[in-house]
Amino acid sequence: MMPNMVKQKLKNGQCATGCFIGFHSPSVVEILGHAGFDFVVIDNEHGPFSWGEVEEMIRAAELAGTVPIVRVAYDKSDIQKALDRGAMGLHVPMVNTKEEAEEVVQKAKYPPVGRRGTAYSCRSAQYGKGGGAAYLQQSNEEILIAVHIETPEAVDHIDEIMSVPGIDICYIGPTDLSVTMGYSAEGPEHPEVQQAMDRVMAAGRKHGVTVGIQVASAPAVTQKQQWGAPYIGIAITPVLYNALGEVVKAGNPLSRSK
Repeated sequence: MMPNMVKQKLKNGQCATGCFIGFHSPSVVEILGHAGFDFVVIDNEHGPFSWGEVEEMIRAAELAGTVPIVRVAYDKSDIQKALDRGAMGLHVPMVNTKEEAEEVVQKAKYPPVGRRGTAYSCRSAQYGKGGGAAYLQQSNEEILIAVHIETPEAVDHIDEIMSVPGIDICYIGPTDLSVTMGYSAEGPEHPEVQQAMDRVMAAGRKHGVTVGIQVASAPAVTQKQQWGAPYIGIAITPVLYNALGEVVKAGNPLSRSK
């Protein structure tokens, strides 16, 4: 298992930027890696992936030198499958309590830390060539765990969630947070949603836990880094829409005049 460069960057006080992709395209994953993204999140919560397709995407990320991370399903049942296929990290949605955060760590870590099932025949252990005690320890050390803070309940329990050993990142999902707080029309810019996100950031500083956040534009990456979040994710769809829209606008004189 290779060292997790994202974990190393965060430990060194550096920022890490990644892209979420929710459709099957190993080629696009390679492009994201060659473009310089630190990590790619294969979105198996919302994306229509088979596990074979997830594995292909992980291979593509490795080939392009970017850290492969999988966002698993809400019920957390996919943690084992993602890690056995070689994911170097997890994004786990809707983690609302200390107990749920502990469950994530237990499923992601091998004994004696957790209770992840051991199978040296899987891809993450090089199909048996890389198994053994050293592999188990390295996996426990290198796998990155990001739990999503997406509800008022999670914000209320943020100190308890951050106290769980093994949680590397508390990752704010602004859209989900605004919807679950009752501000679907106003969105993440509503003052109460902003206050909730500030509470998470303050807790992160208190506990020494990295706070990450989802953004929708390049300027927002810099803004949220300055806010204090060194771990930033952006979905590929707004990136594509913005870039393609600029091309369409450049080729349409009427659009340029508006």
